[in-house]
Amino acid sequence: MRAVIVFCEGHHDIVFATRSLGVLADAVWHGEPIAELPSPFGPVQDPRNPRKPKAESVIARRYANRSLEDCSLQGAAHPPLPSFERIVELKHTAVPTLYVFVRSHGDNAANASMALLSDLGAVLGYGVVVRELAAAFLFDADDLGVEHRENDFAMRHSAILETGRAPRHGQWQVGTQHPIGLYIFHDAVSKTGTLEDSLAPLVEAEWPARWAGAEAYLAQHEMPDDPVCRKRAERLKAQLGITGQFRFPGDPMTQLIGRDGLPGAHFNGAASQALVDFLTAVPW
Repeated sequence: MRAVIVFCEGHHDIVFATRSLGVLADAVWHGEPIAELPSPFGPVQDPRNPRKPKAESVIARRYANRSLEDCSLQGAAHPPLPSFERIVELKHTAVPTLYVFVRSHGDNAANASMALLSDLGAVLGYGVVVRELAAAFLFDADDLGVEHRENDFAMRHSAILETGRAPRHGQWQVGTQHPIGLYIFHDAVSKTGTLEDSLAPLVEAEWPARWAGAEAYLAQHEMPDDPVCRKRAERLKAQLGITGQFRFPGDPMTQLIGRDGLPGAHFNGAASQALVDFLTAVPW
C-alpha cells in the first residue's frame, strides 16, 4: 500500500480535495477508529498476539506524547499542527493508495510539515502496511501570485527537494526521500486568488438567489475598514458563509461544501478535475 500525505492550509482545502477525489476517482472515506487504520497510521499488529500491537500508531503516539503544560486551554483541546484530519483511499489502482489529509495552517508550518514527513518515512521499513510515501502541498496563490508562491515553497522546503530544483504549480519531483508535489489554487487569468475563487461559482450555481442576497447584504452593511472590503478572499468567505446559514445556522462554511451541503455533481468540474489529475499523478 502507498500513502500520499496531503498538506493543506485549512479545512476548506481538505473538504474540496476529498470530495473531488470521491466524485472523480471513487475514493472511499476511512472513518474507522485509529486502531483499525492501516499501519503506520494505525498500530502495527502482531499476528501472534492480537491484543498487543508491535508498535503504536504514529497518530496516537503524536497526540498522546505531547506535553500539555505549556499549552493554553484552547491549545490543549486541539491536536498539534500539523494535524491529521481525513483519510480516503483509491482502491482502483495498481497499488491501493491512501490520501492522508493533514492541516498545516500555512506558510510558517514548513519545518513542522517536513518533520512529520520524516517521522513517517522513518517507520516504513518496520513491517507496516504502507510501504511508500509521497507528499503533496496545497496552497493559495493569494494576492502575490503563483510565481511568488512557487518560489516561497522552494525556499521553505529546500530540505526535502532535489538540489537546485523545485516543483512548479501542478508538478511533482522525486525529492530527496519521497515524491514531492505542489498545487496552487488561483484564478487562471490573474494568477492570484484562493480556493474560494473556485468554490464561489459552485455555491452560486446551487443557490443563486441566496448567493445574490448574501452579496446584497454585504454591499449594504460593509464598512470601509472591514476585512471584506480589503481582500477578495475575505469577501468570498463571508458571502459563502452567509449563503450557508440558511441550511447550517451557526456552522462554518465547511458544512456548506461538505457532504450534507453541495451535491456531489458540483465536484466534477474543471477545478476538481485539475486537482485530482495532480493528486493521482505521483511519480512512484
